[in-house]
Amino acid sequence: MPAFPLSLKRALKQIIPTRRVTLFDVRALPVGLARTLDVDRVAHILEAAEAGRLEELFRLYRDIIATSAHLQGRFADRKRAVIGDTLDIQPFDKKAAADRLAADAIQQMIEEAPAWEDAINHLLESTLYPVAVVEKVFRPIRRRYRLAELVIVPHDLLDFSEGALRIKDTDPAGRPLGTSHPADPARYIIARIHTLSLPDQWGGPLRSLVFWWLLATMDREWWARFLDKYGAPFMVGRYDQADDASRSILERAFSLATRLGGLVVSRDTEVEIRQASSSDSAAAFEAFHRICNAEISKLILGQTLSADAAATGLGSGVAKSQAAVRDDIRQADGRRLANILRRQLFTQYLHINGIPGRAPIPVWGSVSTEETTATGALLQSLALGGLRVSDDGLDILSERLGLPIERSQPPQTPLAALNALAADGRAASDSQILRAASADLARTLGQDFAPIAELILRSRSPADAMARVEAFCARFDAHRSARIVEETLLAFAANGATSPAR
Repeated sequence: MPAFPLSLKRALKQIIPTRRVTLFDVRALPVGLARTLDVDRVAHILEAAEAGRLEELFRLYRDIIATSAHLQGRFADRKRAVIGDTLDIQPFDKKAAADRLAADAIQQMIEEAPAWEDAINHLLESTLYPVAVVEKVFRPIRRRYRLAELVIVPHDLLDFSEGALRIKDTDPAGRPLGTSHPADPARYIIARIHTLSLPDQWGGPLRSLVFWWLLATMDREWWARFLDKYGAPFMVGRYDQADDASRSILERAFSLATRLGGLVVSRDTEVEIRQASSSDSAAAFEAFHRICNAEISKLILGQTLSADAAATGLGSGVAKSQAAVRDDIRQADGRRLANILRRQLFTQYLHINGIPGRAPIPVWGSVSTEETTATGALLQSLALGGLRVSDDGLDILSERLGLPIERSQPPQTPLAALNALAADGRAASDSQILRAASADLARTLGQDFAPIAELILRSRSPADAMARVEAFCARFDAHRSARIVEETLLAFAANGATSPAR
């Protein structure tokens, strides 16, 4: 008997990760590649990555992000668009009590989880990186498991040498070893938020920016060299063609004059100081650098206006179009991240704690202001047309708007209020007022509309019956019936007002 609990405990440890395995010392990071990089070296790194050796590619990615202010800023904009929105945990089915309970449990898990936003920020790096990994660590506390840690797994520990994603083992000091272990979904959150279907070994979307970054960086160096060589003023000397002595003096003076202090020449020798026309060349370098940055912005943000302001013409609509593209990217990133968390973290947390209900849906932010306004106008148009959104549609609206929405109670009419007041648990059916009013109403309606039955019986066809009834109604005097109906309603109202007093 004692062997069974021990084996069960070991099995639970294998299923539920309760011990952290990701240890990494930042001092073990290899040196950068940017200072020794050229086109041939980049091609060699990409070729090695396609074969499963991504170590140098990840080093290159790290240097690109660390050394490019433009790319670093646009990458941060891409991630802040999701992180900056409010996270709303919505039950899978708001009508199901179990789903509401599951949503409350996940909300509590997020509030108690340390470094939650840091983990989300790292998972969003898979918008450009091929993959991003975060380790989950749980702790048993009072018959339940709490999410104790979310550990960022550095890209330097990712191993693709065997074709599939594996995690490199490390020693107790955090230095990588030569062995690795599989990336178990029970232990790791594995995110691929980008939309490429290429293998991870191809480097993800960031691969397409490598050469644009290289050209932008080299352009800065070429520009600096140009200004260093031609940006300073230079001297032009003129001498008499037959005066070799003056020519020799000028040559010696120019060779010694590293800085323009003064020259001693003959009276007939001329010296001019000229400035290189660097403005045109500088404009060319600046335009090329701007093109490189624009291509980087297009890939990361889908547009360029949010990064570099530019005149688009009055009423051109370009700004609105590019803003719509950026909103589409933000919504897609939030939706893909939500699906990853729901399937790889929320479902597991509910399962290991025995919490019933389906995993809730995390929603970041909402649609744009323009779409929200258009949705409100559509709902108003539906209401004016006698239509309304069903209860199932409220869940979709809540997810789109980022706010929990429920249907309000319809307003009560004064008569309905009186009826509700009368229906206070007291039997009012024995009221003499009601019995008298009801008898008068029945007798009046019976006398007034009795001829209609006779007209229908005498009719030869449905059309003839309709014609006879229409002719009768045209001559019908409804004043007496209207008065009886009014008195009956007043009797009901009076009964509702007096019943609670009895």
